[in-house]
Amino acid sequence: MQNLECRHQESSAERFCRQCGAPINPSTQHNLSSKDPDELASNGIGAVFVGDGFFLVAVILSATQSPVSSLLWLLLLIPAFFFFGKGFSDVLQAQQIRRRIKQAALNDASTDSLSPAAVVDVLKKTLSGELALSSVTERTTRDLN
Repeated sequence: MQNLECRHQESSAERFCRQCGAPINPSTQHNLSSKDPDELASNGIGAVFVGDGFFLVAVILSATQSPVSSLLWLLLLIPAFFFFGKGFSDVLQAQQIRRRIKQAALNDASTDSLSPAAVVDVLKKTLSGELALSSVTERTTRDLN
């Protein structure tokens, strides 16, 4: 079975690619790229703001001196930190999806531009000396003369 990310052939019994570590069969794995990264990031930012609200109310209640607020402010920290964690998780997940989309686009572009005939031509030129790699100083000296 061919890995979709690095195009490496793997056996069907393996779950992850040995070269890049990506899941072999993304349909059975949790596929992050099915989510919209912009929507995920905006939901994450919204969750952080909700967590800020819970945290702010908890701080205000901790400053008041009433019997109800002495325990309530501690209980309000639970949803505050839940929403903080959920928000930051969503934002980081959106960044990861954007990176995967960008990497997949780069992989597609690099595999499309390098046909087997083009690779053979580059190898022939390298072996014959037509495509001699030189250092920057050699090229600069040659260009100045």
